[in-house]
Amino acid sequence: MENSEIQRLAKRSKTDWLKEIYLFYTQLAAGSLLIIPAIVLPLYYKSSVSTEEYMFFIEFLGMLAGSVWISGASDRVGRKPALAISIALYSVGSFIPFIDRSFYALVLSMLIMGSGIGANVPVANAMMNEFSEPSVRGTVMSIGNAIFNLGFVVAPLFIFFFGVKFIFIFGIVQLFTLAPILRIPETKKPSQSSGFRDLYIGERLKKTLAISFATFFVFFVVYGIVDWFPTLLSRGLVKIPGILQKDYILITNLGAFLGALLMAPLVDRTGRRTLGIAVSSIAGVAELLTLFFSRIMPALAVALTFVSLFFMEGALAIVTIMASELYDHGMRGRGLGNSLAWGRIGGMTSPLVLGSVLEIFRNPGLPFIVLGMSSICAAVLLHNLPETMQIKKL
Repeated sequence: MENSEIQRLAKRSKTDWLKEIYLFYTQLAAGSLLIIPAIVLPLYYKSSVSTEEYMFFIEFLGMLAGSVWISGASDRVGRKPALAISIALYSVGSFIPFIDRSFYALVLSMLIMGSGIGANVPVANAMMNEFSEPSVRGTVMSIGNAIFNLGFVVAPLFIFFFGVKFIFIFGIVQLFTLAPILRIPETKKPSQSSGFRDLYIGERLKKTLAISFATFFVFFVVYGIVDWFPTLLSRGLVKIPGILQKDYILITNLGAFLGALLMAPLVDRTGRRTLGIAVSSIAGVAELLTLFFSRIMPALAVALTFVSLFFMEGALAIVTIMASELYDHGMRGRGLGNSLAWGRIGGMTSPLVLGSVLEIFRNPGLPFIVLGMSSICAAVLLHNLPETMQIKKL
């Protein structure tokens, strides 16, 4: 009875692109607001690269909490309420700095906004999975991941033209985007669940560990390149043209957007597992090559870093898709939330680990070995997972 009711509500026989576009927009908003620390800190506070890394760490703590608690709760209360909570949280959090410009208010803002963003990504991806027909599911979810990264590019451009008040206005506007949720059909009927421990027992244990650690390593590499690599540039340890250094975040996130977008047509053709292994392996080789060129040909080293990010963004989309497909309908929220929570841990620890390697060994090339091996580890873990396009759900 429950399965037939869910099929009626979600209308799985057809991909409803209008609903997908709304979910895409929530990803664009979440990505736009995620970049706030890198924009607000230099404008309102005396900040450095290390301060911005600290604020991203705080925001990631919030994202970790949102991934676990709110996404997990979507299996019990339904996707629509969880999605509404996520939007309300990142909306409110975004304009706290404009009410109170103290440093502690900014920390509170990062925690609240981060929890909303952290919840929005897995819940929206679960709904994309449940609205999409199987033949285009990978493409839809890859596009959603690309649009999230597009937000990193859109926000700085809008702020350049309209000023920093854009963030405040944009945050308020998100409250009005709650209205369309009322017209979207629920894709998950509220039900009882025993929590995240279901993911770590019986036949699910091995697959849960594999997808969790694969996601950890993918995020570790992506956020190592985006958040940590600028410390090499700021210290002059890697010499690059001034325009690249000035606009590093904008350029890298544009590359991340293109990486996820260009992988979208391939995911439903080559399969998740095969493509994930390929792109993670290519990225790992590119990072190891960066080690050799970081001193003698810095421009080539940076180019290889961008190549690595390009492919690892494709891997990030793939692990998200696989996490949504490994688990059945009743556990999808917890499965996605758990996998992305491990990803947030990878993102938080990456700058700390890479920075420690740099400080201990005093060699700017060695962290690239860590990044390269992390990409290879992701490929190995994906190799130990089944192809999720055709498998029976756990």
